[in-house]
Amino acid sequence: MDDRLQIQTAQNVALAVAPAGLGERILAWAADTALWVGYALLLFWLLGRAGADAEWLVVLLVAVPVLLYHLLFEVFFDGQTPGKRLLKVRVARLDGAQPTLGQYLVRWLLRFVDVTMTSGTVAVVAVGVTRRAQRLGDLAAGTTVIRQRRRVRLAEVLYPPTPPEYVPAVPEAEALSDADVQTLRAVLVRLRLSRRDRRSSALADRAKQAIEAKLSLGPSPLPAPEFLETVVRDHTALVDRYG
Repeated sequence: MDDRLQIQTAQNVALAVAPAGLGERILAWAADTALWVGYALLLFWLLGRAGADAEWLVVLLVAVPVLLYHLLFEVFFDGQTPGKRLLKVRVARLDGAQPTLGQYLVRWLLRFVDVTMTSGTVAVVAVGVTRRAQRLGDLAAGTTVIRQRRRVRLAEVLYPPTPPEYVPAVPEAEALSDADVQTLRAVLVRLRLSRRDRRSSALADRAKQAIEAKLSLGPSPLPAPEFLETVVRDHTALVDRYG
């Protein structure tokens, strides 16, 4: 069963996002736990050295930061705590978008049931049995934890200017609309992000067939990715030259 989430881009192209596995979430939790435990021990040691034993100081400098650790990091760092960042995972809505403050708050409140009060047992069971790897907090908030997608470099999205002597291989590409070309670019970006994804390859094949039909071209011998790259490059060159 394919449990990946689908994100719809502005060009109506679906991008697949994989939920983080149970092992990744446990390792992220362990890294976060080690970090805040280390912080608490260091503060206790410093307060002891300073001879400060006021309960309000302990609460202010230790208890409150530890209590709000996950909530504050996830809200202000795009769904990532240091542990999640280390494991390259983050909290996201089921449509792949960034959660709202209310959603972060709901999953943080239910952390006390999922993790704190049950030593993580409820969270482990829920993540293991739910289709989209959700603990109770995620189910209530409409979120999950996903693998961080590889960032696309600017050079992979922009097409360099073509030299004046460049001869387009597909001159019919000039007839494509801006929306058509944006969609092709989105398909190509998806291919670069998910090189081994069969659905990405199938999407590229469908895009190639659609362009061939729209421009009244015969079947091209070029593979779909190379054909789409050529069409986008030729469109850009012709529009820049005659636009």
